[in-house]
Amino acid sequence: MLNPNTEPNVSIRELDIPVNAVATALKDFFSKRLPPLIPSTLMDELTELSAFGEKSSRLTSFKDFLKSLPLVNFEVIKFVFKHFVKVTDNCRLNSMDSKNLAICWWPTLLPIEFNDMLVFEQMRPHLEDFVQTMIDEFEFLFGSQDVLLIV
Repeated sequence: MLNPNTEPNVSIRELDIPVNAVATALKDFFSKRLPPLIPSTLMDELTELSAFGEKSSRLTSFKDFLKSLPLVNFEVIKFVFKHFVKVTDNCRLNSMDSKNLAICWWPTLLPIEFNDMLVFEQMRPHLEDFVQTMIDEFEFLFGSQDVLLIV
């Protein structure tokens, strides 16, 4: 078994752990963390923003929303999505484009409770799109300077 105190420079690649096992462990970690990266008090605001029809307004609203998060939450989300961008850069090898990642990760990263299946079906595409947009528009949403927005 790997002991991080004695082996701090071990590469996960050298451990020969299947990538899906690592992803499952990471999803399990995020689903059991307290508090969530996006506080439940902000989920209503996020669902409203996600339903905006016009893309450039939605992107600007997403950027403002992300900046309103506590700094630690913002930085963790930025780190995770920077990794997702790297994953999608290799989608020809791993079949994980931004759409597939969004489908797999939105329920973990956006912990919203639905009491009505109809509401769930109405909101799911918008929340999925939010996650996909954070991958596809990473530079605009998380960049240290404003990136020209072309929609």
